[in-house]
Amino acid sequence: MVDRKRVLVIDDDEMLRDLIRFMLEAEGYEVASVDGGEAGLKEMADHAPDLVLLDLMMPGVDGWQVIDRLKNHPSPPPVIVMSGLGVQEPPELRAVSRYVYGYLPKPFDVEQLSKTCQRALAAGPPAPPSTEVYAERRLHLRRNLLMPATILSQEGTPAAVGQILNLSPGGAQFDLGAPLQPGTEVGLAFEIPGGQGPFRVTGRIQWRKEGKIGLEFTKVSPEDQKRLEDLLNPTS
Repeated sequence: MVDRKRVLVIDDDEMLRDLIRFMLEAEGYEVASVDGGEAGLKEMADHAPDLVLLDLMMPGVDGWQVIDRLKNHPSPPPVIVMSGLGVQEPPELRAVSRYVYGYLPKPFDVEQLSKTCQRALAAGPPAPPSTEVYAERRLHLRRNLLMPATILSQEGTPAAVGQILNLSPGGAQFDLGAPLQPGTEVGLAFEIPGGQGPFRVTGRIQWRKEGKIGLEFTKVSPEDQKRLEDLLNPTS
């Protein structure tokens, strides 16, 4: 890795911190680790990381409080949340999705860790909170997500598996190695963590670049359209 990215690990479990450091340093990352949310906030202020791995459940300042304080950060880093609460992403994370770029249920393996970090860094830091950003969100809600999805053939059979990067009521960005061309109509099946249940939509590929595709939805059931809008606008 030519450009070494700096990852900050915030967790009260010393053994897990050391394990994550070992795994990420082997991948070429520069890794700093701290015990607890207060120390994590100070480390972010002193040495800005490119990415934060954050445990939710910690004594003192927990992960939820760290995310809340990022709202006042001038340039918040993307966050990957780690938790032993279960394999499904806690639905409460929807309200802070501007900062949270991934979810790792404990325990996880080195491949899960590596791929989630790569995708979060590729997505870039959260957009600055400005009037323009909020206006755009009202017009075209979009949520950054990292979750598996399946491309379906016209017959409805699985054709390829990839990962959704972000989602809006009208489309999605999708990380897929298969060389599908713009204009191709495909189905997309995915299940959003947090009890939302399965979604199945039809879309047309608008663009393809470096394995990523932009998909515009062309057929979504009224029920799924409403569920997507509710998911992407949890304050409504």
